Amino acid sequence: MKAGFEFLPAMIVVMILAFIGVFFFMGMLIHSSLMYEDKKNLKRNSEKAWILSMTVGTGITGWMFIYGYYMNFF
Repeated sequence: MKAGFEFLPAMIVVMILAFIGVFFFMGMLIHSSLMYEDKKNLKRNSEKAWILSMTVGTGITGWMFIYGYYMNFF
């Protein structure tokens, strides 16, 4: 039996797409709470709030990914 790669290219693509999906929806959750609960003085289609929310969503998802990786392998 021939030894294969530990990570196939298709697996990496699926992981990247899953990461993008998770951080997008995490950003959407943060955006909805920011726009409708916490800061009523922000404009409804504020680009600043959207960028902030997506950045925070990426940070939270990245932290979950890194934390999960280290907890599983170390």
